[in-house]
Amino acid sequence: MDTGSLYPALHRLEKQKWIKAEWKTSENNQRAKFYRLTATGKKQLSKERSKWAQLSDAIAGVLSPFER
Repeated sequence: MDTGSLYPALHRLEKQKWIKAEWKTSENNQRAKFYRLTATGKKQLSKERSKWAQLSDAIAGVLSPFER
């Protein structure tokens, strides 16, 4: 993923309150923006993981007859 895609995605997640951005000093003494997952973001991540697991299981069910 290039920066042209990354930052708009981070801004969308921040607007939805799934992540929170904070300016801090990095290990190399540079000012940097750090992102963390919010409680709302953790709930959404759990939902998305569940949906992904269901989709993966469905795809595996369709493909498994051909793998025999």
